[in-house]
Amino acid sequence: MSNDTTKHFRPLSDLNLLDDFLFQEMLAQEDIGEEFCRILLKTILGKPIRKVRIIPQKNVLGLDTRSHGIRLDAYIQDVSDTDSSEPGTVDADILPDIYDIESNKHFEKASLPKRMRYYHGLIDTQLLSTGTSYSKLPNVVIIFILPYDPFDRNRIVYTIKNQCIEDPTIPYEDGALKILLYTKGILDGHPENTGHALRDMLKYMEKSTITNVTNSELDTIHRLVSDVKSRKEVGINYMKSWELEQMHRDEGHAEGYAKGQQDGLQKGILALITTCRKFSLSEQEILSEILTNFSISEKEAQEYINMHKA
Repeated sequence: MSNDTTKHFRPLSDLNLLDDFLFQEMLAQEDIGEEFCRILLKTILGKPIRKVRIIPQKNVLGLDTRSHGIRLDAYIQDVSDTDSSEPGTVDADILPDIYDIESNKHFEKASLPKRMRYYHGLIDTQLLSTGTSYSKLPNVVIIFILPYDPFDRNRIVYTIKNQCIEDPTIPYEDGALKILLYTKGILDGHPENTGHALRDMLKYMEKSTITNVTNSELDTIHRLVSDVKSRKEVGINYMKSWELEQMHRDEGHAEGYAKGQQDGLQKGILALITTCRKFSLSEQEILSEILTNFSISEKEAQEYINMHKA
């Protein structure tokens, strides 16, 4: 390992639940993923969740090969009231609500609203078969957990839903809901009986240590986190993911960032895009990698992606 790699490398034991790798591994472990998501959803929604079914890192394809697909961190069905439907179908009389939980450390405040709109639209396309009534469309809730304030109002919870602008008292229940959680926000207006549990959960997700365990459910989650971190296969997966990330840095920085010149910068970014495509990353993930590794605007990054279509 080079000095630069050693300097930036974080041991698996130091990762927090806001780190994408650990969050994904928690979901991927069949023996603990559902329990982890059940407690997480219960705390976020402030209501009992008895049983869930999850699909970690569910890929939702665009309408054709030219359309942008997405990869959902956690595609979750609340099957507390029914266990008869399979993921992605709506045949049961009691429809399971669907949740997508995204743990997102990348700063993308400007694009978040339209990203969440796109997620909702693409998820909906997967839920109705030909000839099925629109009334069978399940409720879909998209939840983003963020270490930065998406709207600069210092709130812990921002709940977004559609309404009639002229008369907000008119009921308009289309089953689409978006929840943005800011880990450092305050509990302004949130019910005290559920608000403190949510605040403590978000604090633990940002810094997943025993010192931030304040209740029995966080104690359960901490034990699950410690279990996952100790698993040999998880450690191997982490090293593989680190090597991929380091490859991004090496190929990108060697060609561009270190040179600091426009031609070198372009070569570096294009090299990074090529590497990302080799590992089948989505365009949104490629955009995030560029913004993380190079000091350019989101618009410029998107232009580079467009220049180098797969």
